[in-house]
Amino acid sequence: MTQRPTAFVNARLVDPASGWDGPGALLVGQDGKIADVAQGGDLGSLSTDIEVIDARGAMLAPGLVDLRVKTGEPGAETKETLKSAGLAAAAGGVTSIVLQPDTDPVIDEASVVDFILRRTRDIELVHVYPAGAATKGCRGERMAEIGLMAEAGCVYVTDADRPIVDSKVLRRVLSYAKSFGVLVAHRPSDPWLAHGAAATEGEFAGRMGLASVPPIAEKIMLERDLALVELTGARLLVDQVTTACALESLARGKAKGLPVTATTSINHLSFNEIDIGDYRTFLKFDPPVRGEDDRQATI
Repeated sequence: MTQRPTAFVNARLVDPASGWDGPGALLVGQDGKIADVAQGGDLGSLSTDIEVIDARGAMLAPGLVDLRVKTGEPGAETKETLKSAGLAAAAGGVTSIVLQPDTDPVIDEASVVDFILRRTRDIELVHVYPAGAATKGCRGERMAEIGLMAEAGCVYVTDADRPIVDSKVLRRVLSYAKSFGVLVAHRPSDPWLAHGAAATEGEFAGRMGLASVPPIAEKIMLERDLALVELTGARLLVDQVTTACALESLARGKAKGLPVTATTSINHLSFNEIDIGDYRTFLKFDPPVRGEDDRQATI
């Protein structure tokens, strides 16, 4: 399928590959692929068969990749379908999404991975990649079929919001995943310290009477996870880092050369515990929003 060549002019180009963030123009060819880029200038004289779009200073950047997307389908299509999730992603400039496995049924075997990929191929909106469950049913008890899911097309394994408490189970997951070159994502949170928490432990939570979790709960679990990475050599994506004390642990692990990367959320970059205000329930997150020092450290 061919299309009319299109030139975007007077744009703010953001190119992470080259580090460029400034004025420029871009030409898309008939095949839909980028044919030319002009950083800091224009494309020169253009053929009359090229459609010219004046961006008027709007940002033009590569499509965003969301590594952590929750969707209703399969199992809760009344809340959201893969099509509606794809439409929302495309509207926000997100061109690739990774679905979390805690659906119903859980994405813990190759047949469910295959179902997701076939459904999204039919929809043809954005690139959709499933993440497989690290354990059966995301229950943290028995390892899922990581090798078969990877072969079917899952891009990493995770139990989503649920930390794998049993260290022996997580060690097996990491060891098995390493043998297939599969990335493991894990939430660093001590579930006993974090149970029922609506805020971060401190003066604000105490004054408001909110059930809280100390920041050390994140560090405790992360230290365990880093030790298991050192033992197994597996790749780990820390999902999510939100406290200064956990960031110190992460920095030490990376300094030792451990194959570890991390995510955080836009909420923890944008809000702190004071934003909860007068019990604003829409600011109840897991992990909860942190103190300002933690927010600055995370940034």
